[in-house]
Amino acid sequence: MTEAWCVLLASREDPRPCVAQQRARNKRDPLAATLRRAATVTSCERIAAVIAAPGDPWRQSPLNELAPRNLFIQPKHQGTAYEVLLALLLLEARISAATPVLFLPADHVVDDEEVMTNSLMTMIEWIAEEPDPVYLLGALPQGPHDQLGYIVPWHDAILMPTGVYEFVERPDIHRARRLINAGGLWNTFIFGGSVASLIKLFPARFAATIATLRAALRSDRVDLELVRQYDCMTPVDFSQDLLARQTDRLKVLRLLRCGWWPLKSPALNPPGHSALAS
Repeated sequence: MTEAWCVLLASREDPRPCVAQQRARNKRDPLAATLRRAATVTSCERIAAVIAAPGDPWRQSPLNELAPRNLFIQPKHQGTAYEVLLALLLLEARISAATPVLFLPADHVVDDEEVMTNSLMTMIEWIAEEPDPVYLLGALPQGPHDQLGYIVPWHDAILMPTGVYEFVERPDIHRARRLINAGGLWNTFIFGGSVASLIKLFPARFAATIATLRAALRSDRVDLELVRQYDCMTPVDFSQDLLARQTDRLKVLRLLRCGWWPLKSPALNPPGHSALAS
């Protein structure tokens, strides 16, 4: 089996302060922990990270272990869709279209790393076995949360990837409760697929952007050309604008209980209700 690549998403906006960060005080830096997590499923030379320039030194410092050519620098953050796309376009010239690629954000904490590692290895195995879908990792909700996405699987399978019936990004608390009652899982934003299957998530309306980005990456003035392209972009959210509209291309794997918890707090709660009440 071809060894997988892991791409850390390190240019996303800082999460707002929340209760979950109190849990993280005695834990390792989430970005450093994500880097170590990636190193448990692939070799260091196959770990990359997307960062925005000028980057936050706190975010970049754990990434000093990576090869400079594996630091994919965006001129600025223009939404998660372009973060993912830039990584894919840089990788496609270096690796096979069938190579498994996992995307790992650094906006959560995990208590049981062994369970998380096993889930990532399982995802890699499924990508190698069935490379056409894009695989999402869904966590069992601990209550309604209006800053996360919800993945409703077709079937309640635990150890097998399941088709996605519905994907809803950041529902209000009331709808989040209904999605949980329907078997919905929290979207961890940990996902993967082959290079080819991930690029196929970008529909025809992205064709011109993809062509100009490919040309920019081949240019002798890459930095300047990327700045020009990013200045013309309208931010696009990978989950809301791509995943939620293409559920037929997705499969979800359930993450077994490992203490996964987002570093995002719910926004506004209904009066008299606790956002994370069961």
